Formats: sequence, structure tokens, C-alpha cells
Amino acid sequence: MKKIILLLSCIFVMTSMSAQTSFQGLTLEKALEQAKVENKYVFIDCYTSWCGPCKMMAEKILPLKEVGEYMNGKFVCVKFDMEKGEGRAIQQKYRVSAYPTFLILDTDGSLLHTVVGGTATGEEFLEKVKIVFDDNSAGKLAAEYDRGNRNMDFLLKYIKALVKSCDLEKAQKIAQDVVVALDDVEKCSEPYWFIYANRDLSPVGSGNMVYLLKHMEQFRKGVGRKEVDSVVADLFAVQLEDILRGRNKIATLADVEAAEKMLDSYKLIGQDYLYEYIALIKAVKTENTDETLRLCKGIFPKLSDQKIAYLYFSPLTMLQYKWNNKQKKELVALTKQLIDQVEMSQLKHSLKNFADTGIPHLGAK
Repeated sequence: MKKIILLLSCIFVMTSMSAQTSFQGLTLEKALEQAKVENKYVFIDCYTSWCGPCKMMAEKILPLKEVGEYMNGKFVCVKFDMEKGEGRAIQQKYRVSAYPTFLILDTDGSLLHTVVGGTATGEEFLEKVKIVFDDNSAGKLAAEYDRGNRNMDFLLKYIKALVKSCDLEKAQKIAQDVVVALDDVEKCSEPYWFIYANRDLSPVGSGNMVYLLKHMEQFRKGVGRKEVDSVVADLFAVQLEDILRGRNKIATLADVEAAEKMLDSYKLIGQDYLYEYIALIKAVKTENTDETLRLCKGIFPKLSDQKIAYLYFSPLTMLQYKWNNKQKKELVALTKQLIDQVEMSQLKHSLKNFADTGIPHLGAK
């Protein structure tokens, strides 16, 4: 009986191990050869020793049964540290610049698809991987582009595929080729709107973004006011949030007031939160703790966990030594309210630490 139980235990362990993503200790050359024999693609996990999300994917997502079964059936899987050995050459050849990055290669070593960043679930990860088998994937469209296809519908499809595969440099280049071939009416129409709406294709300060801001009324007519106003609001939000979180340390009160006047001129619909951001920045810059506290009570309970995580702490710590005891008690109460509200466990922990040890040190010297 003991032997049977031991045998069953071994079978269970072996089955569990085979269900997870199987990374093979092969060189890239050998992996490509094996993939050719097995009629598969090569999947490369590009990681570094210091990358937290890389460890999370390796420990939580890639070992999942549903992930392993799919990956092992479709790919020869290998992994390389991008700062060691063969990983350095792979990093340079495929221009890996963020971690984790997952590369999918054809058997000749050509890049078919790229997945950048971790995912919260195995389902989300597989959705991103499966794009490589789509007839409209960047890898499959690349051959048609290289053969000289410059049909406008094809180019738009190819740009979208490149964005999905995170080949942003090539996507930007082709998008710019498209834009320069359009007249003003075409630029402001629905088929081309995604180029202006996507910050990877039209970054802040780019010619495309300047054009959008100068031709907002035409875009509103061609695309729809709600869509255009939402994109322009996001541009303001990024700049204002950089000030709130302390990333932009050189913006002055005059800069903020100028941004407010510009915001007034665009008459955006449903974007009142931007004025709340501006009011909070003004309160912090003028060291008005009463107003800062009032605005924080109104703003932060309405925000997502992600927004709270990177916006809540900085405005309060910027006014260190300015808070009185009564205000600190109210800050503790607000922080505890947020603890009860948020779902992210790490954020709950950070808020609790802030309430217990951070806020008490915000008072006068």
C-alpha cells in the first residue's frame, strides 16, 4: 500500500511539473533547430535578476496549468538573463529595453511578436501571446509590407499590429508616413483618429499632438466630441499628475495658472477632475494646508487604486512640518477610509504604514 501511495504521489508531482511552462536549457540556436523539427515557434523569456515583475511572472503566471499546457504545445520555451552570457547578444539583437519582455521567434530567428510587461492573470498573458497566430499579427503583415504593399487600409492595419506587438519605433515611422500623405480633412476623420489618440504614436510635444490641439474643432466634427475631449483631458492629466506626484519639480504656480487658462479655452466636457487637480496643486504650492486637506477629502475617495498609489502620498509630504495636530488626525482618518476602500494588498499596507508612522512626522518641527 505504501508503495502504491508513493507511486501515485510521484505521478502527481510529475503531472504537475509537466503542466507548467517547460523552459529548456538550450542555446538559442539549438532552440530554433528544435522548433523547426517540432513545427513550433520559439518563446524567449527575457529577464534580469533585479526585475520584480519578472520574478512574479516566473513564480505566479508561467507555472499555471492552463498557461503551461498552451505554451508547451505551441513553443520551444527558453529563458535568458539579459545581462549575462548569450542573453546580452539577444538583448542587443532584438533591442530588448524593458523587463520582462517575451519574444516569439520564427524558426529562422525572425521576430514575430513581442509581449512587454507582466500580466495579472494567466488568461491575460495567453491573450497577448495568441496574437502571434492571428493572420493580422505584425510578424505576418511584415512580409507583405516588405514586398511593397502601401495600400492605406493595409498600412493602418499594420500600424495597429505593430502597436500590439510593442514595436513602437516602427509603428511611429509608418504612422508618420501615413499622416504626411493626408490632407486636413482626412487627418481629422475617424479612420486615422487612432494615430492621434494613441500616446505611443503621438507623444506629448510631438507634431501630431500639436496638430490635434490646433484643430480640435475639426476633430470633434470628424470623430466626436466625447472621444476627442477624453484624449485631450488625458494629456492635461499626465502633466498635472506629474506635478502632484513630484516628478515635475520645476513647474511654478504661474505655469499651473497658464495650464488652467489653456484648459478653459478647450471647454472640455465631463473633465472637472482636472480643475480639482489644479486646485490641489495651487493649495500645495501656496502651503495652504486647510485647502489641501479639504481637496484631498474630495478627490482621493473617488480615484482608482492605481491613482491613489502614485498620487496620494506626495502632496501631503510636500507640506511636511506644515500640518497641525488637528489636521494630522483628519489625515489619519482619511487614510483609514482609503485603506477600507482599496483592494490592492500592497497599497493597503503602504497606507497603513503612512497612517501609523508617516503622518505623525508631518507636523511642525
